[in-house]
Amino acid sequence: MAKKTLFRLQFETDFRVVGVFCQEADYRICWLINNQLGFNFKRVSDFSSFQSRLGAEAHFSVYHFSTETLQQDIFLVNNHSSEGTPLFTAPPGLDFLLLIKADQARFDYTGLLKNLRSIRPVTASYLIDDALGRNKEPFLYDFEMFLAHELKM
Repeated sequence: MAKKTLFRLQFETDFRVVGVFCQEADYRICWLINNQLGFNFKRVSDFSSFQSRLGAEAHFSVYHFSTETLQQDIFLVNNHSSEGTPLFTAPPGLDFLLLIKADQARFDYTGLLKNLRSIRPVTASYLIDDALGRNKEPFLYDFEMFLAHELKM
């Protein structure tokens, strides 16, 4: 009898995910974050994702900020598409995803979260790496492919 070998592949990513809860428009929250934290977010092409609830693709706005000296890439992704569907339904009320690709040992997440919470329209912000559930890994894989195509990283 032949033995079967089972391989399990798991996708690993360098992204940490911060959830931002804020009712402002995406361009407005970018402007507020740029002023408060000294970032320089710039709009890039929309991220497209197939939504089974719609049976079609949905488009999510994406903003990018990069620091070459610290080797950090930060993306602000709107959790609500232009068609009105959410990218993630959990945690409830999530408005934006802040995807951070940086050296984990040198990035100050505590300071970032404190500064985000000090922005008046932001009601909450916290690390949500585990709160996104099973849809996180396929999303991050698709987002990496999007970045490779759009930003030529």
